[in-house]
Amino acid sequence: MAAVKKGVLSNGTAVWIVHGTVPTLTKMACIKALALGDDSTAEVDTTCLEEMDTKTSDYGLTTPGEGSIQIDTDPKNLSHMTLLQLASEKAKIHVYVGWSDGVSEPILTGSDIELPETRTWSHFEAIVRKGPPVFATDALVNHTIPMKRQTEVTEEFKVAP
Repeated sequence: MAAVKKGVLSNGTAVWIVHGTVPTLTKMACIKALALGDDSTAEVDTTCLEEMDTKTSDYGLTTPGEGSIQIDTDPKNLSHMTLLQLASEKAKIHVYVGWSDGVSEPILTGSDIELPETRTWSHFEAIVRKGPPVFATDALVNHTIPMKRQTEVTEEFKVAP
């Protein structure tokens, strides 16, 4: 019996950010972890005064979640230094996560981004801020860069082989 593939591994995931007033696409090298955070949705009470038994509600606005990007900080890694600089400026960035089900890369033309259909993508806009470095025994110095997403996560699933 053939083995059934059960999903997409995290290993092989690649992350790009678009940043700057003149949009620049930077491939992040050696991200250790990426957490996108959970969104929450407000409840709007729609209960009428005449109601005697049960409250009713509708969903309101969605508040995008807070996540983080973790790196083992390497001063010789230009993408790490770019991310830390953007975080110290509390900059807004666009994050493009290419799942491991493909190897194609996004293409930036002016301010437009093209995401190839040969890979699954998650993308969003976020504001980043700098966190302190962490020093621990038998570990690399690392930073966890907090992100406050400004949009929901959009997923575009792979359609081509």
